[in-house]
Amino acid sequence: MDVLKFIVLLITSECLLGIFYYFITPKSIRKRQIIDYKSLLKGFVERMFLLISFIHDYPHALTLFGTLKLATRLKRDSEGDKVKESLYNDFYLFGNFISIIMAILYSYLYHQIIH
Repeated sequence: MDVLKFIVLLITSECLLGIFYYFITPKSIRKRQIIDYKSLLKGFVERMFLLISFIHDYPHALTLFGTLKLATRLKRDSEGDKVKESLYNDFYLFGNFISIIMAILYSYLYHQIIH
């Protein structure tokens, strides 16, 4: 029953997080569609990677996570004016911090609910 409660908590918080991301995404970045499922799925996979790492006491996975995020970010072509790029960079950084915080919270909840 504790595992089910934890899974429901994860699903609920991921849905709320998707809504939160939608409202904080700048209009210049937001696509025409209401929900960007690809971005939501990528964020979920990132948080699950971090959750599994924290549960198994591998906090150094944050270094790997940061390296992978930086490597993918460096490939992005610079397009348009500097204000738009700065806005994108701020949003990108803020989103990554939220992912890490949520993964730490999930790990804490896992230890509280299941263990």
